[in-house]
Amino acid sequence: MGHLAFVVKVSYAAPKSELFTLGQVVALMDMQVVETEAGLTHIVLDGRMDVAGAQAVDLKFSVLAGSRKKIIVDMAKVSFLASMGLRTLMFSAKTVAKKGGDMVICGADENVEKVLRMSGVDEVIRIFPDFEAAASALSA
Repeated sequence: MGHLAFVVKVSYAAPKSELFTLGQVVALMDMQVVETEAGLTHIVLDGRMDVAGAQAVDLKFSVLAGSRKKIIVDMAKVSFLASMGLRTLMFSAKTVAKKGGDMVICGADENVEKVLRMSGVDEVIRIFPDFEAAASALSA
C-alpha cells in the first residue's frame, strides 16, 4: 500500500524543570500523519502518551478527527498510556464516528493494549495487531 508524502511531526517541548527527572531526559511524544493512496489516514505515535504527551497531540487529533473518515492510530512506538491519552483517543474516535467514519488502533504493545482493554476503549475503538490488519478492516 503506497503512501503520499504528507508528514506532520508534533513534539512536546516541556519547560526546563520538566525535562529532567533524576538525570534522565523525559521522552517526547511525536506524531506523524501519512495519507495513504487508499484514502486512509495513518497516525504514527512515538513516545509516552501521558499528560504532556496527550497535550502535545490533542489539538492535531481533534483537527484530523474532524476532517478524516478512516483513521488508523499506530501505537507500536507508544511506551506508556495514561488517562489523558485515553481521553484523546476516545474523543477523536467519537468525532469520527459521528461523521460516519471509523478510527482503529494498531500495533499496541502488551502493556498499552492491556490499558486499552481494561479501560473499555476496545468497546468503542477496534484494536488490530498491525497496520496491515487495520488497513484491511477499514478498506472492507
